[in-house]
Amino acid sequence: MSGRLISTSGVDDNRAVAPVIGVVILFGFLILALSLYQVEIVPQQNAETEFQHSGEVRNDLVELRAGILQAGSIDQPQYQTVQLGTAYSTRVFAINPPAPAGTIRTVEAPPITISNNSGTPEGTITIPTRFVEYRPGYNELDRSPTWYDASVLYLDARDEGGKIAVIEDQALVNGREVQITALQREFRRSGTGQVTLELRPAKDVTDDVPEGNLTVTVPTRLSSGEYWDAADIPTGVYGGVSAPNDDGVHNLTLETTASNLTVDTVGVQEAPEEPTQNNNAQIGSDGGDGATDGGDGSDTGVQCVAGGYDVNSNENGDIAYTGSVNVNAKLSGDVVAGGSVIINSNGRVEGNIQAGGSVTVNSGARVTGNIISGGNIIDNNSGRGNGIQGDTNDSNPGYAPCNN
Repeated sequence: MSGRLISTSGVDDNRAVAPVIGVVILFGFLILALSLYQVEIVPQQNAETEFQHSGEVRNDLVELRAGILQAGSIDQPQYQTVQLGTAYSTRVFAINPPAPAGTIRTVEAPPITISNNSGTPEGTITIPTRFVEYRPGYNELDRSPTWYDASVLYLDARDEGGKIAVIEDQALVNGREVQITALQREFRRSGTGQVTLELRPAKDVTDDVPEGNLTVTVPTRLSSGEYWDAADIPTGVYGGVSAPNDDGVHNLTLETTASNLTVDTVGVQEAPEEPTQNNNAQIGSDGGDGATDGGDGSDTGVQCVAGGYDVNSNENGDIAYTGSVNVNAKLSGDVVAGGSVIINSNGRVEGNIQAGGSVTVNSGARVTGNIISGGNIIDNNSGRGNGIQGDTNDSNPGYAPCNN
């Protein structure tokens, strides 16, 4: 009887496939686990790193604010470091996004003005100042910037539809005392490491402050409702906050006296600038008050800025323009215009007016000083404490106060 061979190749093939399938499944689970780790765990751990850094940089910015104020008050340079960014933990089986860098910079602002409302050039000084902005480059957490603004330190989420969160309150006013510290000079640094800011003060700035009762305007990005109405400032000192300009910056007004005011300037990395007197609207060729004595109708020698101008929010200091001027708010200073001047119902000029054209004071408006005009002077008030309260002179046709 002959035997037959039985083939076992089919059985052997099936036994070889099973381990392969097991390896594929195991590899799939490994890929899935790594994917979940990359998607879930890595962002959480990176968010923890960013959160830790946000606390550290917040403390750095609190110290920076204190250094700015201290440098001015003790007239000694201060050196403050800020950790701009951070680094994530090193990973073997996962990928990190780029390390979050940060940027700190000074941001240009309108100048601080200090005026005794005398209408003279020496009665008003302007002091350049800047804000400070720190903006993180986080990948997981909110990127809202932190601002140092008129001595207030706050987190600003308004661009994302949020609000501000105050970190350090204002240090401008303590009782009746007003302490101004103007931060100056352009500065910008970006990266993940530390940066050191040298804060260099100037001396004897208060000696340049005019005498008497003073109106001080300080630029701020915060409105009255967002912060200043609730700030700890006495009613007699707090003069309100103007509407924002095109850059979203307001003017905070403080009323004080020369004896209650201290002014310091601090430069970043270099010496600060000197304050300057407001010579843009110098009245009279000798710097005197040409509108007070009526003048002789001759050119006053005033150097005026080209074009016209609208006063749409409360301002302090003289203004001088070659064109026409419209006053729609309170102006504490003189007006010099090559063209006409119109003071509308909400307008008030606490100073003198010199105009090459007509001067019109509409119903409800007021001019507390004198007026010289090359055209007609029209007072549309009926005597209820408004209108023109000084002397007028419109007997000089062709009067041209702007000598450009």
